[in-house]
Amino acid sequence: MSVNTHLADLASNLVLSDSEKSSISASITTLESRLDAYFGSNITERFQFGSNTRGTILPRKADSNSDIDYMVVFDTSDGQKKPQAYLDRLKKFSETKYSTSEISQSNPTIVLSLNHTKFELVPALNNYGYQIPSPASS
Repeated sequence: MSVNTHLADLASNLVLSDSEKSSISASITTLESRLDAYFGSNITERFQFGSNTRGTILPRKADSNSDIDYMVVFDTSDGQKKPQAYLDRLKKFSETKYSTSEISQSNPTIVLSLNHTKFELVPALNNYGYQIPSPASS
């Protein structure tokens, strides 16, 4: 095998296939719909960021830690100040809407592991710019 062939094979293994892209896209659409239905006006924004939006996400076969970063911006009119409260809200949402999936907390995110991808749900507030609430120790 030539160096060129080896590099071409390596590169092709580091790109999402069309079926992986389709599965991820469907999961994002479902997540968005479920977030809207569950939280309603208690969230002001929700959006992807990170490697998937940049087009640099690696397939899970190449990187088992590959994930979709997804920010959920909460309405703060209820006066809630404790960072854990926002994580708890996302965890309860995940447990309710994804009851058969693996769910864990990894400060300052909730990790939702599906069969074909993993989401890192990041709670945020928008007080003169996005702020990610986390315990002082984080």
